[in-house]
Amino acid sequence: MRRKGTADWPLLRSAVKDHLGFFFTLLGMGLCFGVAGGGVFYLGFGEWGAMIFGGVFALIGLALFISSFVTTYSSIGYYYEQALLRKHGVKVDGVLTRKEADCQFHQEYGSNVRLLGDGYYQCNLLIEFDYQFNGRDHSGAFYLNKAELFDKLKEGDSLPLKVLRLDPTVHAVRERRLANMLKGREPQLPSLVPEGAEIGKLV
Repeated sequence: MRRKGTADWPLLRSAVKDHLGFFFTLLGMGLCFGVAGGGVFYLGFGEWGAMIFGGVFALIGLALFISSFVTTYSSIGYYYEQALLRKHGVKVDGVLTRKEADCQFHQEYGSNVRLLGDGYYQCNLLIEFDYQFNGRDHSGAFYLNKAELFDKLKEGDSLPLKVLRLDPTVHAVRERRLANMLKGREPQLPSLVPEGAEIGKLV
């Protein structure tokens, strides 16, 4: 979440409101699993089968309970910062220093370890950059969500950024502006991203 300055309460309330449904759903599931598992464990105490079954359910419930707070807090922080950038962000230019495509192959299996489909790649397209704000040097990283745009980029390219005035470590790449800047450039070959890969978006 915002680390410097005062909070923008309307934006923060909006971010919290948008996540209440997810939070209470995950919290409710955790409580249900925890109560059911604890009940089975208590009523079947002394019977190993019931105790193991109840213990597993209780642990799942505990994991979901903790996850509801951790995941929601992280997600609220991300969307709050993005809202702050849209409202209070300042446009600056950065310089691309490195790019990396982290691709993992996923294959689904059915019964008897039979292959389901041809499998697919999922890639996270990381770019790193340097920029200046108020006379100070900063560095940052961002995950792009378009493989073609990623393949067109070269080290040393100028990157259009938006940074938060009160906390320039909060930043984002202006992808639409970047796409317009690279419209006439051919992507590098061979591509660093496998054909048909799903592009992940990390926060």
